[in-house]
Amino acid sequence: MSTPNFFILGAPRSATTFLYRAVAQHPQIYMSPVKEPAFFSHDEREPKWITPVAAPRGIVQWADYLKLFDAGASYPVRGEASTGYLADAYAAQRIQLRLKEPPYMVAVLRHPADRAYSHYVYHRMGTVEPAPTFEEAIKDEDNRRAHHWNMQWRYRETGLYGQHLARYLDLFGSSRLLVLLHEEFDDAPAVFRRVFGFLGIDDQVPINLGGKVNESGVSKSSFAAWILQNRNPVKLLARKILPAAARSKLRHQLTDRPPAMTAQTRADLIAFYREDILRTQALIGRDLSAWLK
Repeated sequence: MSTPNFFILGAPRSATTFLYRAVAQHPQIYMSPVKEPAFFSHDEREPKWITPVAAPRGIVQWADYLKLFDAGASYPVRGEASTGYLADAYAAQRIQLRLKEPPYMVAVLRHPADRAYSHYVYHRMGTVEPAPTFEEAIKDEDNRRAHHWNMQWRYRETGLYGQHLARYLDLFGSSRLLVLLHEEFDDAPAVFRRVFGFLGIDDQVPINLGGKVNESGVSKSSFAAWILQNRNPVKLLARKILPAAARSKLRHQLTDRPPAMTAQTRADLIAFYREDILRTQALIGRDLSAWLK
């Protein structure tokens, strides 16, 4: 049976979907058809965390997980992109115990305050976040942790990159972990060359970018969110009869651009993240001073 040897670890809302779709175009890479199977968040254990709404729990059984890679047996690189792995306290150890060879891993980091807010907006758009404001969601985070809410709803904690990266570096070393910054995707072809070089495959393969990374919008109604987020007859019909440009216009009509994060909230988050930003900076050897502003 084929096992994965490449993971896009996260962080959520940091261009990871864009990266997943891009690397899947490389003829030497096979990516799981399920982008986020989340197996190593469970590893044959029933999830102990909860979510505010019914949500897919991912793939729990090892045999089912391996089936995702059956078609990739002949590919030198086989991967998946469960973005919850980076912040998961146990995923790194589970990966190490399951796989015979240490895998290649990529983490994409975004300014933690911006990432947290984008994640909140994304969940509000999908009507899976009960807090009406970002500030209330953050204020509720200790309660969410105490009640074992999934990390995907603990927006602030997910951005403690130094804490999360340390687990992977301790177990696998820096040679197996490539850290990218979200802003580097302004030159996406250069990012892809770095990733392919890191994986030891042809780094000159052209990639069809297919447009910019989506920005979150706040849904104007629960019905609009249902249309946008779920497989449903309305969405399937629109895909059949509307050209891509018309579908994009409709999506923008059904969503509002999110209001900007308040200056005070941003300042509070930066203060919260300050020590971890400095730790992250030291771990990856990159200047992250812009994140302190």
